[in-house]
This record gives sequence, C-alpha cells and structure tokens, in this order.
Amino acid sequence: AYNTAGELVSVPRERDDYMSELNKAEFGAIQVAKVDTYKGLIFATWDNFAPTLLDYLGEATWYMDTLLDRVDSGTSVIEGVTKWVIKCN
Repeated sequence: AYNTAGELVSVPRERDDYMSELNKAEFGAIQVAKVDTYKGLIFATWDNFAPTLLDYLGEATWYMDTLLDRVDSGTSVIEGVTKWVIKCN
C-alpha cells in the first residue's frame, strides 16, 4: 500500500516473503507526467510527450459516450464482488 505522497508503506507478508529486508524507500510510486479525465474516468501517463487524452482516444470516445451516457443521472457503481473459479493449469 502507498500513502498519498506515493511512499510504499505496507507490503503483504513482508516479514515472511522478504525476511523484513525489503527497503520500502526504494519502491515508491513513480510520479506521472500527465493526468486527465473523461466522463469521470481518470487517465494518467508517464510520457511527457504523449498526445492529449482526447487526441489519444480519438473515435473511441463515441463508444465510451454510448456506454457512459446511457442515463441522464450518470453511471453508478454498484458495490459487491464477483468471483470466478476456473479449474485450469
């Protein structure tokens, strides 16, 4: 888990898997170069030279609009978990 400053502060099973020798200071989150939003979705990139979000999405915005603008009240997130168990190798 990372704090709001991007510092790694917690790792599951750190003591068992890393013998408490993991230097969390070396594994902080990398600051992104650009952040933008579209219809409430958040997009980020590490590329300073990336095109604008709308240029990058291009004609895909039509499909996103169709999905995200289905009702005037907007898209709702419904809580819950969906789990799948697939027997395979």
